[in-house]
Amino acid sequence: MKTYTNQQLTGILRKTAPLLMLDIAQLSDDGVSAVGRKAVSMSEAVFQGHFPGQPILPGVLQVEAMAQLCRLIFQECLPGVGGMEIVMRHIRRLKFRKPVLPGMVMTVEAKLLERNAEGEAIFQVSCNTERGLSSAGTIVMAQITPNLYDHPRTIGEHAPHPFVAEMEGKQEFEVTQLMKLLPHRPPFLLLDKAVGIGTDCPDIYGFKNLSGNDMMLAGMAYSVYPFSLMIEAAAQLGCAHILSQPANAGKLGIFLCIDEAHFYQHAMIGDQLVIHGHCEAGGRAGGATGEMWVDDQKIVDCSLKFILMDSLN
Repeated sequence: MKTYTNQQLTGILRKTAPLLMLDIAQLSDDGVSAVGRKAVSMSEAVFQGHFPGQPILPGVLQVEAMAQLCRLIFQECLPGVGGMEIVMRHIRRLKFRKPVLPGMVMTVEAKLLERNAEGEAIFQVSCNTERGLSSAGTIVMAQITPNLYDHPRTIGEHAPHPFVAEMEGKQEFEVTQLMKLLPHRPPFLLLDKAVGIGTDCPDIYGFKNLSGNDMMLAGMAYSVYPFSLMIEAAAQLGCAHILSQPANAGKLGIFLCIDEAHFYQHAMIGDQLVIHGHCEAGGRAGGATGEMWVDDQKIVDCSLKFILMDSLN
C-alpha cells in the first residue's frame, strides 16, 4: 500500500486547514480503494460555529473527507487524468447515522465500483468512528477539461437570477435574525440573508456571498467554492424555515440523508450564491429540495432529509 502524509495530501488535493479533511491516507496496491484517517479535535475552527455548546462535526465535512479520498484514487490511479480537472458530479443516497464528535478518530473509506460510459468514476464511500458507522453512500467523480464548469462573469452588470419577481414583497431576514433561529455561528454560518422564511409558503430563498476573506476558505489553493459547503448552505436555509415555526423553537435540525445532489458548474469567490429551497416537515422529520444559482446559471440541485431534535444527547 502507498501511504500519503498530510503534507503530500495538501499538494495533491490543493487544500489545507480548515477544509483538508484527511490527516493521512493509504491507497491499496490495486489502486481501486483507499482508506484515510481524520483525528477530530476541538481546536478546529468549525467547532466555533457547529454547534456552540454542542460541538459536532458537520455532515458535509464528512462528505468532503470522502470526496477527497475519491479524488486521491482518481488522480493517482485512473488513466487519462493528465491535464484534466477532477470534480464531484453527483452524491447519491448518502446517509448520516451517528454524530462525529471532538476526540473521535474518523476512518474514511472509498472503493471504486465502476467507470461508466461517460468516464465518470462511481465510488462507494463511508466514514466510521469507534462508535460505528457515521455515514455512507455513493459519490460520483469525473474528469473534465479545465474551465468546463465555469460560466462567463462580468464585474459590472449581472444577468439576474430567475426568482426576482417571486421574492418581491416577501420579508427579508438579515443575518442577525437568522442567528436567532439557527444554532450555527461563524465560521460555519453559511447564509448572509434569507427571504420568505417564517411563512406558510414552503418556497424560500437564501443568499451567500462568496468572500475571499471567508475563514472556511483559508486553505483553498484556488478560487472555487466547495460543493459540500453549498449543500450545507441549502440545509441551513431549510432549517431556518422549519425552526421559525413556533412549535419548533429551540430545536436542532440534524441531517439524515442527502438523497441526491447534482453539480453542474463552479461557484467562484466573488460570486453571490442564490438558493431557492422548498421545505416541508411533518412531525419530527422533514425534507427539502434546493437549487443554487449564480446569476442566471443553475449550478447545483439537491434533495435532503432531516430530523428535528431537542438536543444531541
